[in-house]
Amino acid sequence: MTASCAADLLWGVNGHPFTAYPGISIEQQLDYVRDLGMKSYRVNISSLDSATKLAELVKAGKERGVEILPVIIPDLDLDNESVDDLYAQAYHLASTLVSRFKDDIRVWELGNEMENYAILMPCEMRDSGIQYNCSWGPASGTETSHYFSPRWAKVSSVLRGLSDATIAVDPTIRKAMGTAGWGHRAAFTRMLQDGIRWDISVWHLYGGDPEEAFKFLATLGRPIWLTEFNHAGGSQEGESQQADGLVQMMTLLRRYQSPYGLEAAHLYELLDEPYWAPSYEAFMGLVRLKKRGDGLWAPSGRKPAYDAVKKTIANGNAGSNSPTASMKSSPPADQTSVPRVPSISGSHPCSLDAFDKSVFNHANQIAYAYCLILRRMPSPAEQWREVVAMKKDPSIFPTLTKMLLSVEFRTDNQPVGLGNAQFVALLYRTLLGREP
Repeated sequence: MTASCAADLLWGVNGHPFTAYPGISIEQQLDYVRDLGMKSYRVNISSLDSATKLAELVKAGKERGVEILPVIIPDLDLDNESVDDLYAQAYHLASTLVSRFKDDIRVWELGNEMENYAILMPCEMRDSGIQYNCSWGPASGTETSHYFSPRWAKVSSVLRGLSDATIAVDPTIRKAMGTAGWGHRAAFTRMLQDGIRWDISVWHLYGGDPEEAFKFLATLGRPIWLTEFNHAGGSQEGESQQADGLVQMMTLLRRYQSPYGLEAAHLYELLDEPYWAPSYEAFMGLVRLKKRGDGLWAPSGRKPAYDAVKKTIANGNAGSNSPTASMKSSPPADQTSVPRVPSISGSHPCSLDAFDKSVFNHANQIAYAYCLILRRMPSPAEQWREVVAMKKDPSIFPTLTKMLLSVEFRTDNQPVGLGNAQFVALLYRTLLGREP
């Protein structure tokens, strides 16, 4: 599978013209993009309030030969909104935006690193009924079981809403969707299982060799867009290191263009964001910023990486690319936008002695409470429901009370006619392991 007309990758860059660095006009930003030899400006949009500014950006971009790649990042309450409500809100946002700009923007990125929300965390329950090791860090994302099903259902509903809405407006508009990179390959597998439809597979890269990831992505039969990349840490460890690292990375990406169907690469990002210091987020740009006396921002010089990137692009003759002229692909014929329901078997017995009691987080507390009172492990949905409740009220007592009053507990432990004294004794034996 090869690109239709591209001699070089479509090079682009990220920016935040709607939400960051007031004082830097969209014209200034786009002038930098054009000067770099780039043809695409990736920008985040989270609400309809930014639609007018997006229209201004599209117009200014056309005047400079720069396409706009919006990435829709809905501002949603994933913890507390229902799956149906999340789908509806995502659908409405995408439908409204894509309808307005369907003649001007033919590629939309839908969601940004959303799978991060669903990554399995220490002590959480897998669909198999086995608790994820409390002493480990977040799961790597290389297996479908590395995503916590209750949270993945929320992510999936948002992604389906965004995709379904775009297709309803115009099925020929290309939908770019993907992950944060790292090891998060299995999120694509779960997207396929859930019937989520997309046309371009998105990956992010902040160091290392992406070849193994590209090999996997190529098997999905869709072109690959790298919508974020940079030298690890940007210029945090030195501006010359960033420049050298970017040249090496861009050279590597060109090498992978043809073998794996890599179409586009967007550097993250155009301008520094010094208000994030001392985090590396403050040092990711190609252009430094400084605070003006009136509270606004102004450019403060180009970093060495700016000229290094510009020269590398010029040497590759990227001028013939367009984000709309490239490979096309279709989802499998039987693919529908209906989420897969995880197969979760019934009750899973447990042992209190097997718990890692040194880890004191909500997930482990809930699992231990289920084992203590109901003598089984919670399902992922049960565990997540109680964890969300404890985010609002960190006390474990409401959860314990709910379990002790549940039909499941009473059926197993309270014969008809149990008196007050006997009930108190039962509570002592259950919670404290002794007689009163």
